[in-house]
Amino acid sequence: MKNKRFWLPALAISIGAIAFYNFNTLPDTIATTKSDTGSVPKDLAVYQTDMTNMTLPLTLPSSAQSSSQKESKTYARLQDRLEAMRERRPNLQFDPVAVEAAVNRQHTWENAKKLPTHLPLKPEEFTDGRQFIQLDSLKIETLMPGDSVKVSIIDSGEHDYNVIMDSIEKHDYNSISWHGHIDGKDGQTYQVSFTRGEKLTLGGLDTPEGHYVLQAHGNDGWIASSKILFKIDPNHTDEVYPTEDKLDP
Repeated sequence: MKNKRFWLPALAISIGAIAFYNFNTLPDTIATTKSDTGSVPKDLAVYQTDMTNMTLPLTLPSSAQSSSQKESKTYARLQDRLEAMRERRPNLQFDPVAVEAAVNRQHTWENAKKLPTHLPLKPEEFTDGRQFIQLDSLKIETLMPGDSVKVSIIDSGEHDYNVIMDSIEKHDYNSISWHGHIDGKDGQTYQVSFTRGEKLTLGGLDTPEGHYVLQAHGNDGWIASSKILFKIDPNHTDEVYPTEDKLDP
């Protein structure tokens, strides 16, 4: 009986230690950025909050889509979103009021009210059919995995597409990429990505109607179909013919 009384408390302590270890070594799902090495910030402060406010899932999702949906719940509070944004952009200051307003906006850009002639384009490129836009840079900065946002493309058959954000990647050179997708009515999934540096934003959008390219300097930019940007000149050929001296052995 003496031995039995000894090992029962020891077993209880061992089980408690294993449970505590597993809880404190859960993957940090509040982190939304990854470096090129694949590491993520190790801030686990969310686990120390009152359990009544806990919105973070304590189990790993079974699919990437469910991961996005569950991660979005982490940012239901404005403070959580602000902390993630400041972690991605430590050199920038974000106004909580402006961020909250941006979160509530549905679109990432709107049509430009006037032609942005200061953009680095050739004269003929201002009239080649591309759509000039006013980018909502702050809206993009607020996006987290699981968020959805609308993008408007006049040239396409469907003006508004709903983009679901899947992941965010921070690069070493002060550049961040947002990766998402469009669920097409044809049952296909179309990939979307935006990459923002200090001033320049580049984007690529696959849609059921084709591929589109986005470029913005600050908030002024354009979006155009790849068909417009990469026109084939019927009078020019890419064929290369060998010269006579190259034919000789």
